[in-house]
Amino acid sequence: MEQYKKNVQTAEMEMRWGEMDPLGHMNNVSYFRYFEESRISWFSKLPITYKPEDQGPILGTINCRFLRPAIYPEIFLLKTSIGKLGDKSFFMWTEMLGKKSEICFAEAEAKMVWIDMRTGHSCKMPTWFRELF
Repeated sequence: MEQYKKNVQTAEMEMRWGEMDPLGHMNNVSYFRYFEESRISWFSKLPITYKPEDQGPILGTINCRFLRPAIYPEIFLLKTSIGKLGDKSFFMWTEMLGKKSEICFAEAEAKMVWIDMRTGHSCKMPTWFRELF
């Protein structure tokens, strides 16, 4: 059964030379940094502030499938989609593609959990967020 996914953003990011490791390709840790930048880029377009008195999504889990090594120089397109919303969480997927080649270097799957920043506990997602989807 195919899972519902809605594209929410495509972000363009340029690979940095310093991310290369001794094996001649981008270090695995860097993939997670690009996924993070893509998430935060999308969240910054929404009324999410991460102030102590607010609520918002945090990363619950993340998995990455490394499909091909990325080698400098490269420009990435990070295509982010989200799935069906639960009461307090949702899944987010990000594909890391080469801008020119369209080669998929990696795919991430993350579970995002909505929390109350004051208590640090999960809480129901607000209506405004649900209405986006």
